[in-house]
Amino acid sequence: MKEELIMSVANILEKWNPLGEQASAVNGLDGYYTEAIDILSSSSILKEPIIRIVAAVLTEAFDITLDKHQLEHYSKKIEQKINEH
Repeated sequence: MKEELIMSVANILEKWNPLGEQASAVNGLDGYYTEAIDILSSSSILKEPIIRIVAAVLTEAFDITLDKHQLEHYSKKIEQKINEH
């Protein structure tokens, strides 16, 4: 997995910041780097739509409810990055 792609996805997640104000309270949150790896790994293994993978990774990692419109918007950005590589 290319480091550049991981960082691109992590940057998208960081810009989105689905945790909002809770992000500062999460121990070991590394700019969503781990979640980016999980999303990319899952997308290559599961062959599911990216929106489902993003939702699953983030809700399982943080036990949060995601805003549907933001999920759609940022999932499309992540999918575009994946398709570029």
